[in-house]
Amino acid sequence: MARSGYRRGRYQSPDKRSIGYERALEHIREAEALSRELGGTDQDVKQYFFSLSPVQLSEILDEYEREFGRSIREYAEKTLPSWRNGRVHMSGMVAERLFNLLPPTMPLEAKFRLTESLWKHVGASSNKKYYVGHDVNIEEISQRVKEHLEEVVTHYQIPSSMEARFNWLSQGDVGVKQQLLNHFRQLEKQLLSDALRCQLPVLLNHLNSEKGNLTTHAAQVLKVGKHEVQVIVNERISGVSESAPARPSESSDYGWIWWVAGIIFVLWLLSK
Repeated sequence: MARSGYRRGRYQSPDKRSIGYERALEHIREAEALSRELGGTDQDVKQYFFSLSPVQLSEILDEYEREFGRSIREYAEKTLPSWRNGRVHMSGMVAERLFNLLPPTMPLEAKFRLTESLWKHVGASSNKKYYVGHDVNIEEISQRVKEHLEEVVTHYQIPSSMEARFNWLSQGDVGVKQQLLNHFRQLEKQLLSDALRCQLPVLLNHLNSEKGNLTTHAAQVLKVGKHEVQVIVNERISGVSESAPARPSESSDYGWIWWVAGIIFVLWLLSK
């Protein structure tokens, strides 16, 4: 009895499929772990790695070979162009091995840039509204805006993602970590200083103009990085307030109608 024919190579046993699936999951877990170690993203680190000069790259690959062997280095050299153009995805394990070799030879300025690139995503943010009347003192609102922004920067808690990036870049060097932290704080302060110097005078000029025109309701917005301060001119406010003015109730708007109705009713009773 002839056996039904089948093509070899097409069928994969459940064990082989299971192994492939587990390997894929392992690569995903490795990539996620690396992303957490680098502060939530590895894109800027990849860009730095791919921008290394031939001499710098050779130094990294020399160390890579010493740690993992000649054949591993040869694979990396062969696959590097495909990694760079995105045709081949760099696995989490390979990326972790290569990227962990970067900080020891990375210039401090490059570490600052990698701090800044993550800071743009996780840095402090705030949204504040001030309601001002036509009698507002311009110096008062200026001071209130400055105090708010300075307080946000001063009390900002560094997120775990930023802490992870510091740890990776410093590789246990306390001095380097402190330099990165100081640079991070200075970024916020410098941004604040520059924005207040350039934008606050414009905002105050607008407020002066609005006051002069006795505008019933006008708003000016000051944007400082991820901070936004909105100053709203309102005729029902005296000075500066962080709370919106209460809207006049409809009952007060139409109270006179009830008074008239009451008087008419009383007159009607007296006429009986």
